[in-house]
Amino acid sequence: MQLEAALDDYTEAGLGVVAISYDSVEILKSFSDRQGGFRFTMLADPESEIIERFGIRNPNPEPGSRADGMAFPGSYIVDTDGVIQEKFFEQDHRIRTTHETVLLKTTGIGGGRRTEVELPQMSFAAYASEDLIARGNEVALVVDIALPDRMHLYAPGSDYIPVDLQIAENAMLRVGPLELPEAEMIYLEPIDETVPVYHDSARIQRTITLAPGYTEPTLEVDAVLVYQTCDDEICFPPDEIAFTYEFDVQARDTQRAPETIQH
Repeated sequence: MQLEAALDDYTEAGLGVVAISYDSVEILKSFSDRQGGFRFTMLADPESEIIERFGIRNPNPEPGSRADGMAFPGSYIVDTDGVIQEKFFEQDHRIRTTHETVLLKTTGIGGGRRTEVELPQMSFAAYASEDLIARGNEVALVVDIALPDRMHLYAPGSDYIPVDLQIAENAMLRVGPLELPEAEMIYLEPIDETVPVYHDSARIQRTITLAPGYTEPTLEVDAVLVYQTCDDEICFPPDEIAFTYEFDVQARDTQRAPETIQH
């Protein structure tokens, strides 16, 4: 279970972990025993009382059906006063933002195998929020860019080529929008122009979601980083670098609890 794999990173971030399900105590115990046990608390909410109070009960299942009382799957980060600070939910209940992705987006902690590139104008490390992906999981693809002194990287909003993380088309992937930090506006005296740029560092992100129909044991996601940099004297031509994110694909767990304790 991916939440168990992320538990040490949650602890490092100072966060406790609680999982809530509309399943009974018996069903949760059966699942935990099958997975070898978990180090976090699992709360049974068979009457969906907690789910109702959070306003996330799925109204679509037929009353009395196996799915009746189920929550929309998602994650909350709640402070010590019980105030929700962040939430991660998807419109499609089959799509789940992984806990590693939640941690990376909220705390910066985590990340899998890294591809590192050193260039005169900048260096970058490309990695995903985790190296193991399951069908229906949404994971983050990241490029962390470091710039030397006096160098800047162009952001969207000018005639220069802005930084972009482009993902090769793949029918088995849903690709999310480009996520960029807030740019800095600087005045370039030689051209008498104010443009949006990044100095020092920038984190570029997109999310991907693997389709349920994917059948291979591994996944390669080809990517291209497009960019243009300048320093105080030289404006370098636009350039791009190709690299690949590599994943192992998690096998489905299709086993259910014993029939005598099922919904």
